[in-house]
Amino acid sequence: MIQVGLAVPRRAARLAGLVLGAALIRALLLPLGDFTSTLVFGGCLLAICWFERGPSAPESRWGRGRAVVVGLMVGAILLAPVITGRLSGRPLDAFWSWAAIAAVIATLEETAIRGALYRRWTEEAGPVAAILAGAAVFALIHLPRYGLGAMPLDAAVGLALGGLRALTGRVLPCAVAHTIADWGAWFWA
Repeated sequence: MIQVGLAVPRRAARLAGLVLGAALIRALLLPLGDFTSTLVFGGCLLAICWFERGPSAPESRWGRGRAVVVGLMVGAILLAPVITGRLSGRPLDAFWSWAAIAAVIATLEETAIRGALYRRWTEEAGPVAAILAGAAVFALIHLPRYGLGAMPLDAAVGLALGGLRALTGRVLPCAVAHTIADWGAWFWA
């Protein structure tokens, strides 16, 4: 008997579950404080990236400098929906420590989602599945923090970052764009 069908991307799905599990742990730890829950979340993402590191990626035709510039440009574009013309009024002196933590977490999220998860989904189901799965995971990990109303925007940002990863072959511009968007949201969200 011949079975016809699509192979189930088991390792990719398991990895997506691990990233979502890290976000669930973060949400459950929120009563202990944002710093504690974020620290644990970052540690979980770091462990996932460490254990899921694969062979080094083939050299991208996008150099590091060009990738950073594109990441900065995409980050500025991602800010467009949150720029309302009215600043949030948050104090600038509180920004700097928050900005450092936000950059580390954004980079870990991108390393996990656009790095390990993207690679695994691409190997098992192709780049389109990798972009879609990454966008879904990205939107879902932000659900506890921003709610259902932000899911379409988070999914769109996830699609943009996944497309950036596919275009450049690098995680670096995704991390730069994500960080710039987070930093800008401090002032406008």
